[in-house]
Amino acid sequence: MSCNKFKILLSAYIDGEVTKEEEKKLLGHIKVCPACSREFENLRKIKNLFLLMEQKKPIEFFETRLFARMKERESKSGLQVFGQLVKKLTPAILILFLLILGILNIGRFFHKEPNGSVSTLLTDQKIEDDFDKTLLEIYYGELNLEREV
Repeated sequence: MSCNKFKILLSAYIDGEVTKEEEKKLLGHIKVCPACSREFENLRKIKNLFLLMEQKKPIEFFETRLFARMKERESKSGLQVFGQLVKKLTPAILILFLLILGILNIGRFFHKEPNGSVSTLLTDQKIEDDFDKTLLEIYYGELNLEREV
């Protein structure tokens, strides 16, 4: 008999479905063929694993609760789903908003305001442009800069 035929018999042997004559030939072949011997050990380990596993029973009314949950999820309106999404995303949106606000106002952190002791007159652009003229007018009085020709 070829290895292929013995490999077919291996499964039947593990399930106890072979005759005494087939069993004798198979066991003799397994002793001399390393490939069939490995196959036999693998099948035997798999069979033992299945025997050791407990068949778990589903929880009472499992299907009823499962179908009720599925129906509940289907019946949720889009607005409820949107509300849940907003609740989940609110912290992230708030953090993003604060980061953007901070980036836009970064210049204010480095910009120094004028000291309170500096006169507000100096900050006025028109007076700043004419500062020298104004100083001279304060000291000498009104200047007549127009020359007669």
